[in-house]
Amino acid sequence: MPENLAWIADAWRAVNLNAADLYITCARGLSPHALAERLADHQPVEVKPAATLQEASVMVDMNQVYCAGLIGQAGDWSFIVESGGSEGWALDPAVSRGTEILIFDPRPDDPPSFFSYHADGEVQLHFELGAGYDPAGAQPELLRSALEADGVIPAQDSIDDMLGVDDEMSSHEQQRRVLTVIGEYFGLSLPQDAITSGRLPAVITRTSPPTSW
Repeated sequence: MPENLAWIADAWRAVNLNAADLYITCARGLSPHALAERLADHQPVEVKPAATLQEASVMVDMNQVYCAGLIGQAGDWSFIVESGGSEGWALDPAVSRGTEILIFDPRPDDPPSFFSYHADGEVQLHFELGAGYDPAGAQPELLRSALEADGVIPAQDSIDDMLGVDDEMSSHEQQRRVLTVIGEYFGLSLPQDAITSGRLPAVITRTSPPTSW
């Protein structure tokens, strides 16, 4: 059975993982290495032996290496899980030219976390995870129906009475459910064990600070 994406919210909160090591970017239509090259912002990508998430994090010294990651493939989607100076939600939408990009940004130093969907060089959807649904982008209503159907947010015609929505739902639980909906909508299932405790090909993607800093 494919894994849903709820585990991402759990991993962001887990005490044995540094949330800064879980910037996840996925692309449909690119190889994992091609995705890493796009995120490297014209800097050369250095391929390293397979590593764990923690070992990739140790590569980042904020002097000669600002960002390192693990890369892999999950169905139609390539993914990279970055440590250190990731652009996260501030990634230039131009990286999505000719493809689709999904960004899961924990923003550990400046909450809240965000999800962004870029396609064909434009931000299609961008919203905060775990705080209802207040979207921006070219297709701001893209996930509204799916989130309403799952009961994560109220239907637009019942905003006042919040009918069918759990008023006591925590931000963390809302994150988990929104991430599940995102995975189902985009047909994305990421391997939790391989990412959080396994070994995957490692890459160094940034040897200078991100442009967003």
